Amino acid sequence: MIANFRETDLKNIRSGTPATIRLMSDSGKTFEGKVDSIGYGVLPDDGGLVLGGLPKVSRSINWVRVAQRFPVKIMVDKPDPEMFRIGTSAVANLEPQ
Repeated sequence: MIANFRETDLKNIRSGTPATIRLMSDSGKTFEGKVDSIGYGVLPDDGGLVLGGLPKVSRSINWVRVAQRFPVKIMVDKPDPEMFRIGTSAVANLEPQ
């Protein structure tokens, strides 16, 4: 799964950082996983230089300067294929060590 984290949080995230995931479709069930990788860049909102292949992660508030979000890939230990569908919303909590 891909979770977007603020750039201010990236300093505490490493490959192997444990994660707990809750899906919006069933918030009562939790899944465990680990960070696999952190995205190296995102497409800028201000029309700056665009490099091929960068994901565009929208900022949630346009009129306030907020921290950019970067994609973090989390490998889920035992995903339930009935619940983990493409586009499913989820909340990921990381437990930096």
